[in-house]
Amino acid sequence: MKHCIVVADKFDPEGVARLRQQSGLEVLYDGGYSRDRLLEIMPQAQGLIIRSATRVDAALLERAPNLKIVIRAGVGVDNIDILESSRRGVIVMNAPGGNTVSTAEQALALLFALARKTPQANASMKQGKWEKSKFVGVELTGKTLGVVGLGRIGKEVVKRARGLQMNVVGYDPYIPPANLSHLEIDIVALEELLAQSDFVTVHTPLTDATRGLVNLQNLARLKDGVRLINCARGGIYEEAALAEGLRSGKIAAVALDVFSEEPPPSGFALTEMENCIMTPHLGASTGDAEFAVAMESVDQLIEYFERGIARNALNFPTVDPEAMDYLKPFFQGGEKVGRMLAHMLPGDLASVQIDYCGEVANFATQPVSTAILCGALSVAMGDEVNFVNAPVFARDRGIQLQENKKAAERGFSSYVHVRFSTSRGQSTESKFTSVNREPLVFSMFGLPIEFKPDGIMLLVTNRDVPRVVGTLGNFLGDLNINIAHLELSRDDKGGTAYCMMTVDDLLSPEALAKLRGLDNILNAVQLDLR
Repeated sequence: MKHCIVVADKFDPEGVARLRQQSGLEVLYDGGYSRDRLLEIMPQAQGLIIRSATRVDAALLERAPNLKIVIRAGVGVDNIDILESSRRGVIVMNAPGGNTVSTAEQALALLFALARKTPQANASMKQGKWEKSKFVGVELTGKTLGVVGLGRIGKEVVKRARGLQMNVVGYDPYIPPANLSHLEIDIVALEELLAQSDFVTVHTPLTDATRGLVNLQNLARLKDGVRLINCARGGIYEEAALAEGLRSGKIAAVALDVFSEEPPPSGFALTEMENCIMTPHLGASTGDAEFAVAMESVDQLIEYFERGIARNALNFPTVDPEAMDYLKPFFQGGEKVGRMLAHMLPGDLASVQIDYCGEVANFATQPVSTAILCGALSVAMGDEVNFVNAPVFARDRGIQLQENKKAAERGFSSYVHVRFSTSRGQSTESKFTSVNREPLVFSMFGLPIEFKPDGIMLLVTNRDVPRVVGTLGNFLGDLNINIAHLELSRDDKGGTAYCMMTVDDLLSPEALAKLRGLDNILNAVQLDLR
């Protein structure tokens, strides 16, 4: 009996041909199915390959009772409901390696373009001009390249830049320096990298930690005449800061392949600046990368149906539906609590202790532990981390995981106690449970405080004195930001207090900095748990 494979979106012809050569597969492909047509044919599908156009949601999964595997031909899986797929026993995979080299090479192409002003010189020549003296460039040999983010793509950039005899420095606070020693570069603090680099290229996801990595507040800390490259995610460089730096001459030139809004809106300030090179998100846009992603996806599908091996799986297909129904709020809450505690931890994560207390301890809790690790690592790694590779990345970073199963304390039938610690002994902790099938945090830092870990949240630490809550309300009101929920706790009267707020809108980096500067405010952390 043949397995029916649906290729939902436009796909490499050779990849389709390879699938059709497999005697055990029946392939349905017409160059890209409409949503209605896809829903019609899904009842017969056992395998599904998609790109970005198809959304694998509950409605589609409901029409696919025989579906065993979904493969995203690419990295991002925002268009796949992974939890619902897990609940239905559907394996979700992606193809993360296909565009690594293409993106690294795009960064190098922009590096050369910045150094020699090639696009501007070409445009001048096309206008019939000969402006040789206008386009004097700089050599790359001997210059310092700062690489922010030393994952797959960052490492490829480093290897190529060293071949150009550049002095390369790197920054990645989430990978132990010992694990980067093979790169043979200096690993430095971000401030040092920005201060000494002639060129800076970023290769990180867009997270709260990387958003506005270069901004109006730290612009002055950059080396005079620096050249900046971004082939990662729009928003890592604050575009208003780039415009200001280019106007003032602090920044010599910028090359962007990604933007906060794509395509950039009408009137985008950088469009008119001659020393800003822009390309329309071409990092993975090579025939080689598209072919590699297609072949990787095809190999994974064939390997699964022939040998039962789920390579690059993103979920837990072995958890039975009944257990997943019970664990769902702990699974969801664990991922969000992991993110929340990682944001609050003042340093590198060294150890995670998880106590499963009460009824939840009777289940196979590995999915919850992995969800907690995934949430914690996603603060630094974004989409690169998933529910299968999170334990591997944790081990690579030397993070120690300790899991215990205990009886519940009085008043709770089931809850999870999570503690994060750094190598310097700093720690933070939280307890959460399930109420009405939804996660509920009921303790932070050992203090009682109840809130749903969801939405946009602000955790404000302040001196326990009068009028602080009013000050916060007035501050947010002046920004036209509504408070949806607020909870308070404190250690001792007159000591340290905590205010956890759910708000309707994100604060800008500038607004968050101002909030931290208010009277009696000790710290403020913004959490996007949507």
